[in-house]
Amino acid sequence: MERFFEIIAVTYLFLFSIYHLITGIISVFFPKVALRFNKFMYGFQPIEKTQYFLIVRPWGNLALTIGIIGFIVLINIDDYYIILFAFIILLLIRIGYRIALRKELKKTLKITYTQNLRAILIQILGIIIFLIFSLLKTFRY
Repeated sequence: MERFFEIIAVTYLFLFSIYHLITGIISVFFPKVALRFNKFMYGFQPIEKTQYFLIVRPWGNLALTIGIIGFIVLINIDDYYIILFAFIILLLIRIGYRIALRKELKKTLKITYTQNLRAILIQILGIIIFLIFSLLKTFRY
């Protein structure tokens, strides 16, 4: 059972990390491409583009860092699995603001409820996978 969840957790973590690495690089080095990418992925259409271009690079830097940390965990998941708890908190916070700000996201950024729900479900899946895997690792000893 633990091996099954390890495969699932490693797969999700790889996708989670590569996504953050790619979006981070795009946001830091190619902010106009990031705008198109976010529109494609989330329906993200900011009204004020000047402010968007000011915040997308620091936002991308954080995404890039999350991706790098994810790959560090993947190198030795047996020793670094505890970091998955930090990713769980990150995902919980993201879900929280996606729920709390759903009307504003729709009105201001044109993110539909369906697009928002899809992101929330992907994040819930990550929380479940990371939590089960981390708890199995924690209480294995």
